[in-house]
Amino acid sequence: MRHHHLSKALFFFLLVLFSSPLIGQKAYSVTEIPDPKKTNGGWVSNPDGILSSGDVASINDTISNFERKTNVQVAVVIVNDFDPEQEDFDFAYTLFNTWGIGQKTSNNGVLLFIAKDRRKYRFITGTGAEGVLPDVKLKHIAEQNLLPAFRKNDYGTGIINTLNAMGTIILNTDNKSELNQFFTQRGYNSNLDKVWLPAIAICLAFFGLFKLLGRYPVKQVKPGKGNKILQRSAPNIGCAVMVFTTIFAGIISIIAGGFGWFKNIPLSVLPYILATILGICLFFRYIFLIEHIRSSYHDDENFSNAVTSFHKKYGWMMLFSPLIIFVVIRQFFRKAEGNKRFKPVLDSRQQPMVRLDRDENIEGTPFLTKGQRKEEMMKVYDYDIWQSVDQKEHIIKEWPAEKYNHFAACPSCGFRTYESDKQVTVKAATYSHDGQAKVVNECSFCKHVEFISWVTLAMLVKESSGGTSGSSSSGSSSSSSSWGGGSSSGGGSGGSW
Repeated sequence: MRHHHLSKALFFFLLVLFSSPLIGQKAYSVTEIPDPKKTNGGWVSNPDGILSSGDVASINDTISNFERKTNVQVAVVIVNDFDPEQEDFDFAYTLFNTWGIGQKTSNNGVLLFIAKDRRKYRFITGTGAEGVLPDVKLKHIAEQNLLPAFRKNDYGTGIINTLNAMGTIILNTDNKSELNQFFTQRGYNSNLDKVWLPAIAICLAFFGLFKLLGRYPVKQVKPGKGNKILQRSAPNIGCAVMVFTTIFAGIISIIAGGFGWFKNIPLSVLPYILATILGICLFFRYIFLIEHIRSSYHDDENFSNAVTSFHKKYGWMMLFSPLIIFVVIRQFFRKAEGNKRFKPVLDSRQQPMVRLDRDENIEGTPFLTKGQRKEEMMKVYDYDIWQSVDQKEHIIKEWPAEKYNHFAACPSCGFRTYESDKQVTVKAATYSHDGQAKVVNECSFCKHVEFISWVTLAMLVKESSGGTSGSSSSGSSSSSSSWGGGSSSGGGSGGSW
């Protein structure tokens, strides 16, 4: 009886001893497989440490060379075991699409999934890689390179030999042009209706908007000719803006592409980016035209009416450039303030007076003095001149203009044309000696000057042209923290050893 109990205990001990590795072994789900792009920026997921660090480094270098020369992305995943409820194809296929291996526009990814304990391997290819690495070819590569090494438990050698065999195909100079053409053409065809056609339509739509704005007629007042009006069109810079935007965007794309800035941005957002850029250009074109209208009117009321008319005609463009709504709102409040300013003044008989049109009488003669006209020219005051109907009475009302706070009343002439702390250069600085300037308070009308102090101008210094170029080239391994967003329709091959 005692011997029986000892035998039973020994059997239990041996059972626990040999089954403990199996008890502690993990069967991974898809979400539990470590993504190498997020952990170390590499291409190999080796959570159970089956591959040595040297093998992992060699595999990373090989795959990085693939991506650099052909744009192909290859992922290698090797684990002891995975979800027992799934077959190797279903697991690998789900893992491929979960990570998004390969570029989104070309779907040029390849996954090599290996389950050591089940003695299973599986290739999954993106739809853009199937033409270059068909299922039959991958099956042949595995039988010649992967399986012989795996049967000897030499997993690192088997994977490296397999990748080298794949590289012989995709890096071959005879296949390179076909490979690149295949990827480019597939990406183009798949995005023609979703990306390029909308982008072209957006460009044409904004081209029409720029042309429409360019034909808006602006009345230009000739300086010194109060009663003569010249009718001309605003400068048509819409085409120039679009050409400049296209060239600028092209240069930025080339630079950004070299640094990989746009690598993770899907091509499908291109129409939205293009619409945003052109919408901003349309906004600046819109306010440029308003500023052009401003330069065409001396009279503030006429300018306000012209801008209101412009908004009524073209305000609908805010549908293409929402920023325009802020310009429309600003004009609404300015119009409300102007209604108070331009409300008729009453004369001594309590009769409404008539405001002098400053586009008809720019100088405001004979009502304004030279000092008042100087204040207008310096944008300190806007003067409204009101006359009675019989022209026997007039009233002048002043309104602070844009640069009212930049000047003070002159102690000599009394007009608000006195500028404080104005720096006047007496001797310019050069590369060999200092310069000198004086600080004064000066009236732009009567030329009254009050000296404040002398100032030394620092000698000019030549800037050194020898800067560091910082031309650091990228290493052999990818530094991107994510895959390209590719997908697979189930192509590939697999088997066991």
